[in-house]
Amino acid sequence: MATRHLTSERLVLTVATVVVVGVLAVAIWSLAFASTGTADQPQIDADVQQRYQSIDGVNATQTTTITRNGTVASRTTYDAALRPGTQKKRLVVVNSTVERYDRRVSNGSMLWLYDQRRAKATRISLSKTDSDQGERLQRLFANLNMETTTDTTTDSPSVEPLPVVPRSEQRPTVSAGSMSVSYRGTESIDGRDAYVIHVAPKDDTAAYEQTVWVDTEQFFPVKKRTAWTADGERTVVTTTHTSVTYDTGVSEDVFTPNFPDNTTVTVPETPERQTYESVGALEADTEIQVPEPDIPPGYELTYATQTRGRIHSVGLRYMNRTSLITVGKYDRPANRDSASGAVTIDGQPAQVSYGLTTSVSWSCERYRYTVRGEGVSADRLVTVGQSIGCPGGE
Repeated sequence: MATRHLTSERLVLTVATVVVVGVLAVAIWSLAFASTGTADQPQIDADVQQRYQSIDGVNATQTTTITRNGTVASRTTYDAALRPGTQKKRLVVVNSTVERYDRRVSNGSMLWLYDQRRAKATRISLSKTDSDQGERLQRLFANLNMETTTDTTTDSPSVEPLPVVPRSEQRPTVSAGSMSVSYRGTESIDGRDAYVIHVAPKDDTAAYEQTVWVDTEQFFPVKKRTAWTADGERTVVTTTHTSVTYDTGVSEDVFTPNFPDNTTVTVPETPERQTYESVGALEADTEIQVPEPDIPPGYELTYATQTRGRIHSVGLRYMNRTSLITVGKYDRPANRDSASGAVTIDGQPAQVSYGLTTSVSWSCERYRYTVRGEGVSADRLVTVGQSIGCPGGE
C-alpha cells in the first residue's frame, strides 16, 4: 500500500492538498463502478484516452466556484494553458474573490506556486500518478459501454472520480466499495456538445457525487461539479472551461517559471514515509509508543504509517463506507496557547478545528496528538481522543 497523508508541518499539509495528486490514495483504492445508463445511452467506440492525450495543447478560461451550504465562498477565474496527458499546466489568476497564488506553473515534474505580493514561490515535486486523467476517463466510458452490451460476465473496470479543483481545497474522501456511474444525455457547454456523466456511491449519493461534462469530440472535461457533505456542511466545487481552443501547440516556454529576480523560492521538506498493513508491524518498527484508540464499530484499519524527518510521527487510518478517521502522534507538541480549554483530553486543553476535515489536537509531554475525521462529528472525534488520553511513560 501507499500513502501521501500524514505529516505534522502546516506547510507540508498545505502542499499536500495543492499538489496535483488526483483523488486521495489512488494507489490504494480501486472503486468498482456499476453502470446505470439510460435507454438512449450511446456506445462510445472511440479510444477515449488516446483522443484526450493526443490534444496538442489547450487554451481556455477556467472558472472555479466553491459554495458551502448554498453560499458562494470563493470564485476564481484563470487564464489557463495545459497539455493533456501530461502534468504541464499554467494557471494565471484573472480575478478572484479570495487571496490565492497569482500563478501556478507546472513543467510536468515540478509545480511552482507564485505569490506576487510576497515575492515568494513554492516549488513542489509532482508524483507520476498525477497524469492519470486520460486513463480515468477511459475507464469511465468503459463502464458506460458495459450498460449497452449483452456481455454480463465481464467485470466493470475500476474507476476513480476526477480530481477536484482547486488543489488548495481539501478534497473529500470517497470510501472504497461499489459506486455507480450513469449517463445523463448531452448538454452544450459554451457552444460545445458534451456527454454528461454522473458518479456517486450506490447507497448514499448525498455524501459524495460528481458530474462531468466531457467534450463529445475531444473527450476533454469542459466542466466538472463535485459535491460532498461533511459534518452537516454541503460543499460544491464547480470548474468550467470556456473559450476553449484545442491543438494550440502550447510552447514549452509557457510551462517554465519566469518569476522576477527578487522572488524567494522555497522547497518544502519531503519526509520519508513508511506504510504498514497492521498496527503490530508499525509497533515492531518504531520507538514511538503507538496510540490505542477506541474506534467506533464499523471502521476498519486501512493502513498505519511512520514518517521520519524534522518531525517523527506515527499514524493510523480507519474507514467505513462513508467516512474516515485518522490518528496521528508527533514528537513536537503544539503551542498550548492555541487550545481554548473548552475541551480537554486527560486534563490537557484541546483545540477543535471545523471544516471539511474536522480535527481535535492536544499535547502531552513531548508529543502532539491529532484525531481527524471526514464525515465524522466533532463530538465523536473528541470521544476517540479521550480514549487515547495522555499515555504514561513518554
